[in-house]
Amino acid sequence: MLANILFPINAEAFTYIVPEELRPAIRRGSRVVAPFKKGHKTGIVTGFTAGPADKSKTLKSIKSLIDDEPLVPENILRLIRWAGQYYMSTTGLALKNAVPAAFFSGKMPGRPRITYSADIRKEETPELTPAQRRVLREINKADRGVFLLHGVTGSGKTEVYVNAIKSLPPDRQAIVLVPEIAITVQIIDRLRSSFGDKVVFFHSGLSTGERITYWRKMKSGEARVVIGVRSAVFAPFENPGLIIIDEEQESSYKQRDGLRYNARDVALARAKLEGLKVILGSATPSMEALHAARKGKFTYLEIRNRVDHKSMPRIEIIDMTAEDKQTFSLSNKLINSLRENTSAGYQSLIMLNRRGYSPFCICADCGHTYKCPACSITLIYHKDTRTLNCHYCGSHLKPGDLCPNCGGAKVKYLGTGTQRVEEELKALIPELAVRRMDRDTTRKKFSHYSIIRDMEEKKIDLLMGTQMVAKGHDFPDVTLSAVVSADIALNMPDFRSAERAFQLFTQLAGRSGRGDVPGKAYIQTYEAGHYVFDYVRNHDYRGFYEREMAQRKELSYPPYGRLLRIILSFRDRDAGEKAAAAVSRKIKKIPRTQGGKDTEILGPAPAPIEKLRNFWRWHIILKGKNSRKLRESAGAVLECLKGCRGIKTDIDVDPVNLM
Repeated sequence: MLANILFPINAEAFTYIVPEELRPAIRRGSRVVAPFKKGHKTGIVTGFTAGPADKSKTLKSIKSLIDDEPLVPENILRLIRWAGQYYMSTTGLALKNAVPAAFFSGKMPGRPRITYSADIRKEETPELTPAQRRVLREINKADRGVFLLHGVTGSGKTEVYVNAIKSLPPDRQAIVLVPEIAITVQIIDRLRSSFGDKVVFFHSGLSTGERITYWRKMKSGEARVVIGVRSAVFAPFENPGLIIIDEEQESSYKQRDGLRYNARDVALARAKLEGLKVILGSATPSMEALHAARKGKFTYLEIRNRVDHKSMPRIEIIDMTAEDKQTFSLSNKLINSLRENTSAGYQSLIMLNRRGYSPFCICADCGHTYKCPACSITLIYHKDTRTLNCHYCGSHLKPGDLCPNCGGAKVKYLGTGTQRVEEELKALIPELAVRRMDRDTTRKKFSHYSIIRDMEEKKIDLLMGTQMVAKGHDFPDVTLSAVVSADIALNMPDFRSAERAFQLFTQLAGRSGRGDVPGKAYIQTYEAGHYVFDYVRNHDYRGFYEREMAQRKELSYPPYGRLLRIILSFRDRDAGEKAAAAVSRKIKKIPRTQGGKDTEILGPAPAPIEKLRNFWRWHIILKGKNSRKLRESAGAVLECLKGCRGIKTDIDVDPVNLM
């Protein structure tokens, strides 16, 4: 008897002999210890084969069986296999993403102290609006299928989620995906108010012990609802009935390295494999989701008004080229509005989607700029640590008082990040209680929780930060929201930049006016004539969608076409250029029949971020109508790469970022 054992590494399953004494107990999904190279490794049994082994191979025997019951259920094994194949990766990498690493380390922690679970706040259950009841009836009458819930900000999508879960049979479970850990705080409170300690949360911010404890609760059926970011899509529920993807349009659902999976798309695949219902919720759906709904692939559900018919916030575009301003980033109009809002007892939100103090450090004498030695990008100055940091590879250095190139003393810090705006606001409005929420202030465990609680208890007058302040929060006393330096989002070299900017500005504006007082939103920009603002100002999602889709159709970009990106990385720049040229010649010889005549191969060309973590990067973009044919073409390109030395290859299926 032979068993296929999958390890959490970049490889497929390995075959081992099952010893006689293990045969009665071993099953698919069982965790075992097996010889691997010169030591032993923990893996998962994915299948069995009977009959004689290949005589040309000397197979080793499994050493031991760890658990009495299989650790990974059958449905998750199927999903892991699908993810490895679809993303042109390996099943081993899919396993690594799906199952907590501690299960394979051999070092199982003791019982963890779960500090969050003791804090269950009972909340009053609001009565559903007619629109909420209408969409809920549509969801509840179906046994399976995908529903696109398009509801304006403040329309009560969370209540639809909660009631859809309540409507499930008692033996069915629900998975709730959110794009940011910061968003989990309020939605966890709402879910726990309804389902108590049957709710668990699952994300990278948990300790090893917590991840293992929550995994076992899901596997045993003790938990009924899991809420998490990305990896929660692999929750080991054996009988799920519903998956909810909140803010489905968010690019943060996409894993950026290793197995480059999109949790939203894996959720759709899981629903198809297991016959589940999926709710895709958003105030600004992705172009792909709305297109699928219009084609009849998804059921379209819409909520056009806010709860209690509260008015949408009034959005004003502030042209910073003509506006009187206190600093480069803060207009007089915004400063005065903040003062008025605070003195009236209300709260405000400001978003600047760039953390740190200054994004650009330059010597005024010789023009020398401080760049990351490992990446082809400028270093960001962080004033609190007095370091120049790379936000891609994590490296940092201490800048000296003099320029390292010419010895000059005129080193200037240009541009604006969240730290500088926070400093400017405190100087201009000293009476303002300001808190900043970005990756730098939320590194510690429960830091998100603390900030949200202080905001709810009105200990904060102004919450400012990166895009994590724009998503999912519900603060009734926020009546003013603002975007500082909106141009950052508009000027990314990516065909989705306008869509992301529209979504982000609309989401941020929608945080205001959710209580009894109407809200207003300011968007400050030095490009006030950009077409995105015409649609944002009027909350005109449909108008923006039609314009954007016309451009996408002309260029065969998603959803009218599919993309696949192959990234080639080299340690040596010259070797990379030579290899890219050689690969280019081979690609031109690929027969048009491979992958179909509809597939277009672009490149290789230098990636927009040419150097990253000491690797020089080139990329090849494949465009096509058919996913299967696109893969065939990708396979042909990968054949061209065989024999090239010193090359690291990454494949990104359905990329959301072409940088």
